Amino acid sequence: MSGRFQISFPGRRDHDDPWFRIGALDITTSVLVPGLCVVSMFMWAANPEVLRHLVLFADDVRHGQIWRLLSWPLANEPDIWTALTIAMLWYFGRELERMIGRVKYAWMLVLLAVVPGVVGTLLDINQAGIRPVEIAVFCVFCAQLPDVRFFGGIPAWVFAAVIVGIEVLNLIGLRLANLVLLLAVSLATAALAARAFGILGDYPWIPKLAIPSRRRKRLPRATDQRVVTRPWAGSNSPDPRDQAELDALLDKISARGIDSLSRDEKARLNELSQKLRGR
Repeated sequence: MSGRFQISFPGRRDHDDPWFRIGALDITTSVLVPGLCVVSMFMWAANPEVLRHLVLFADDVRHGQIWRLLSWPLANEPDIWTALTIAMLWYFGRELERMIGRVKYAWMLVLLAVVPGVVGTLLDINQAGIRPVEIAVFCVFCAQLPDVRFFGGIPAWVFAAVIVGIEVLNLIGLRLANLVLLLAVSLATAALAARAFGILGDYPWIPKLAIPSRRRKRLPRATDQRVVTRPWAGSNSPDPRDQAELDALLDKISARGIDSLSRDEKARLNELSQKLRGR
């Protein structure tokens, strides 16, 4: 019984590994953030004043309460629309996390909080709630897979356009036109982050920002050294041309993401990996 609630941490940090596990539940970025939003609704029910410490009040940020730049999306009052928003963030965020990995997806969510938060602070616009973050995540998913069919066979990009349009009309009707600006900032931030993290490659008009990455250590390339054939070199010696080709594919993945490879390049990568591993 106790094992069901046991917390464990994965020893290996791979693309799809969770941050930690609670029993059989993998706590990834796409699970953690919606989970915190659900917790905030219970916090509101217990004491509505508690959430005021999470809301982005521009004046409070200017007076040193910097954490509000990151915490404002977690301030959610309970209602059916908020619950649906959180569910959509979990579902589509899970798909994005599979594409770019848990670390990059976590950074995307951080940027979706901090960048609009800074703009709101500069323009004296208060904000709270996960809604703009969820819309941005959903739009990135639909932009990456625009032809995915939803209910009634409607393409994903149509759903994204309708949701953004309804949100803009709602904000204008509530006389919250300043939040329309912050929604635009959120969408632009999501597009730039997604492009930098290796997706949205079909939209070359979106600038691709350079993201420093930690490169793995490896042996010098075959092209960087002189290969000397020894009398004892047998048939199991690795072919320098195969190694050079594999290095070039790995460099492309490191610079632009796995989705930058064509289908033939992915097949060749798998073939070379198995060939060199066998030797």
